[in-house]
Amino acid sequence: MNYRIKYQVYLTTGNLLDKEIIVKNKDNELFAKVSLEKYLRRKHGDSFIRLIINDCREDYLSSAFMDWFGGMFGCK
Repeated sequence: MNYRIKYQVYLTTGNLLDKEIIVKNKDNELFAKVSLEKYLRRKHGDSFIRLIINDCREDYLSSAFMDWFGGMFGCK
């Protein structure tokens, strides 16, 4: 399943990033959130302080698209 997550990232530089991302192919909401945090820690390195998740919902449209057409293109 795919999850659409709205989040904020606090960095040591004082920046607050307010973003949205689709996390793909995760079994449940918890795995999607953990995967996002691991990704952001790798991306921002030592400047990463905190992740705040404002909203996490299953993205039915992209999940349905992958279910219907993913097999055609070998994307599963």
